[in-house]
Amino acid sequence: MSELPAPPSDNQDAAWVTIETPFDAKGLSGFLDDVERLFRINSLLVFENWQSLGNGEYQFKAKNLSNDKTVETGIKTAREGNTLTVTYRGGLKTTTTFRLDPKPDGTVDLIVTDNYSGTSKQEREARMDEVDKSLTQWGRDLRLYLLAWKKWSWFPGWKWYRRRVWQQMQPMARRICFMLLVVTALEFFAFLMVFTIFWLELDKYFG
Repeated sequence: MSELPAPPSDNQDAAWVTIETPFDAKGLSGFLDDVERLFRINSLLVFENWQSLGNGEYQFKAKNLSNDKTVETGIKTAREGNTLTVTYRGGLKTTTTFRLDPKPDGTVDLIVTDNYSGTSKQEREARMDEVDKSLTQWGRDLRLYLLAWKKWSWFPGWKWYRRRVWQQMQPMARRICFMLLVVTALEFFAFLMVFTIFWLELDKYFG
């Protein structure tokens, strides 16, 4: 993943990240249709609620851990080809776009761009503390999610868990759940080692 903190000089009111993915355009196109999932993957957003209003419109409230601000806004989404544009009804940010950029090897990059062009330079400077600083982490989270989706989606029940359980968890709950899974796996591995040693020794005894 690469990040450009500021675009070229003719568009200094935006920032973006480029995420390498293991999918082609067809395989990733459907990923852009689930707007809630795209936002909930961001580990620096702690959602209080998310509501679908229909016709590509949503309302949500979330604590942004990157700037310690609470975001409460409506959004309007528009899909055009390989680009999804999210327009914010309130707040400093104007739009977030998700664009699939095909590569020669057949895979695509996912480019996420935050744009602040809806406010003047003076207002942006006065409200600098409201700038969303989570973009870099959001890019990392999206990349890890897509890599895991590619690697584990064949496993029965894994997609259901990620969509119905993991996605609804708060970031802290996800970390705790992951740690519990690691501890459980280590405990199970230790049990297998003890059981194997016991079985081998028992076999020698009866032999």
